Amino acid sequence: MSLPSFSRTLLLVSGLVLALSASACGTKAAADAGDDVTTQGNVTGVKQDAGNTDIGPGAGEIGAGCTKDDDCKSLACDTGLCAKSCANNAECTDGAECITINGGNAFCHKPTHPVGMGLSCYMGQTCGKGLSCLGDDGSTRAVCTHACASGLDCPASMECAIDGSDATGNSHVCRPRRFCSPCVTDEQCGGGQVCSDMGLGVRFCTKTCDVGSYECPRYADCTEVEGRNVCTHRSGTCIGDGTLCQPCADDLCSSSDFQCLTFRQSGETFCTPTCTASADCGSGYKCTQVSATEKRCVPTTNHCVGKLTELYKKGDIFEDYAMLGRVDTNGDGLLSDEEPKLIHLSDFADKQVIGITISAGWCVPCQEETKTFAATLAKYGDKATIFQILIENATQGSGVIDLDYSLKWIKQFKPAGASGIDPDGTPDLWNLAGSIPLNILIDAKTRKIIDKQNGAGPGGWATLFQQYTK
Repeated sequence: MSLPSFSRTLLLVSGLVLALSASACGTKAAADAGDDVTTQGNVTGVKQDAGNTDIGPGAGEIGAGCTKDDDCKSLACDTGLCAKSCANNAECTDGAECITINGGNAFCHKPTHPVGMGLSCYMGQTCGKGLSCLGDDGSTRAVCTHACASGLDCPASMECAIDGSDATGNSHVCRPRRFCSPCVTDEQCGGGQVCSDMGLGVRFCTKTCDVGSYECPRYADCTEVEGRNVCTHRSGTCIGDGTLCQPCADDLCSSSDFQCLTFRQSGETFCTPTCTASADCGSGYKCTQVSATEKRCVPTTNHCVGKLTELYKKGDIFEDYAMLGRVDTNGDGLLSDEEPKLIHLSDFADKQVIGITISAGWCVPCQEETKTFAATLAKYGDKATIFQILIENATQGSGVIDLDYSLKWIKQFKPAGASGIDPDGTPDLWNLAGSIPLNILIDAKTRKIIDKQNGAGPGGWATLFQQYTK
């Protein structure tokens, strides 16, 4: 069926904050009876009594006083004390982790974060004491977090960034590091990402990839750096000079009038100034409403890099995509009696293949195909499953979908496998080629695309499962 043109919205993203201090991770000198013992941060110092043989840290040693990094042999001055430098968490002790602030020298720091920091809070799940949910709690990306003053208030895998939720737009929270976040170690990036200099001399979070496959963000290429293939920003750097359409990380743009925006369509971040009319922006740009009170210059092409990667095709590799939906956990063959939850493609790694199907409530072929799922999985369910994502409700062009409608769909058309929605709109980007349902067959373990069909095709999933399962 003909697919409507979906409008693309812009998301304002948040900013980095410079760290001013850190808690030290160091050594502790043994104290004899009569010694004066003082503690600063997590380093204990010993003032010797006359005739005692205890030796405190020497100048520049771990635990010694300092005012700047150069005062320390480790080149890491942390809250007035020399800290231990590190390359990874394994080099730290006593529960400390290897951290860095804004790309500086990495050092050991013992975290004091509340339990549950960084865990998902989708679907209104409650965060632990001292934490709140960052982002729309209906989003698959929502996480539990708290306010921060610097990166030292966050776990190593998170960064202190502006979330824009207060009246000034300058409140800071800990946020998971993502593609193009500054880093020093792989462990900081988390979530299967790695830390690479991308060939630029400055290190950013990225991911490993296979050359020739679409695994990278649409504005990045898979290239070899430091002996491994990683996604590198096509503009040549993750952070440009801060001017219009230059890549950026949070609010690192050229002036206070510029801010860093993200295209929902491609995920690309770029610097842009405020405007009142398109004439303020220059040729190739339009003045676009990005919030209730703000307009900014946006390229008419809806991207800033010279070209964008072709969308998913046969041979490409899916990330571990997640949707909000229902899956048959009690084995009764029904989804309508299940509670909604976050469902990952990796949840079905025990199968041979996964059939991803993009559907819409108004799409009659989608409805007819959905009715065949139960019979298909009754035959192939030990080897395959179907992962259905609804992108719109019964009104074509609405761009609106929620779990209430998803449940109505489930009750009416009785899908099998898993069925749900993506409030973040990701399937919009999977090259629908003008028709749905879009069926994408992937290897369950590698998530590599085996086949791709627009429209249900003859026999639908039964034909594909018969062809590609053993």
